[in-house]
Amino acid sequence: MTEDGLYNRALSMLAVRGYATDDLRRRLTRKGFAAGDIAGVLDRLTAVGLLDDDAYARQLTRTKILGGGAASGRVQRELASRGVKRDIAERAIAAVMDDEAVDETALAEQVARRRMAALARFDHATQRRRLYAYLARRGYRADDIRRAVELAMSD
Repeated sequence: MTEDGLYNRALSMLAVRGYATDDLRRRLTRKGFAAGDIAGVLDRLTAVGLLDDDAYARQLTRTKILGGGAASGRVQRELASRGVKRDIAERAIAAVMDDEAVDETALAEQVARRRMAALARFDHATQRRRLYAYLARRGYRADDIRRAVELAMSD
């Protein structure tokens, strides 16, 4: 495939969803494209502003924290798995947490209260165990989890 064909393929992929540069590179490599051609296409996409790791990290962070109730630690790991460099991920998380005035302790409590509705049919011990596990999977710190579980279960 020509470099223009590769460029169009990358554009099609970006039209479906955003990608970090390293993630898009991995996916194009798996599709059998040459590394040199991929590098040129990624440079073109970056130059025209269609591939921006900073913007991608901020968007994904905002979605995961505000929409999904994930903690910053979970978002950090997810960004890393998608090929976002650590310093970019840390800046994006800090920016979103600051811009949206997110308090992780309060967010953990809010997520716990929402989850309790789904756990209503279980006994007290099962509710506690499942709620703790749910919050842990979302990346909250143990202290925040304990507090959120206590508050949610006292309601």
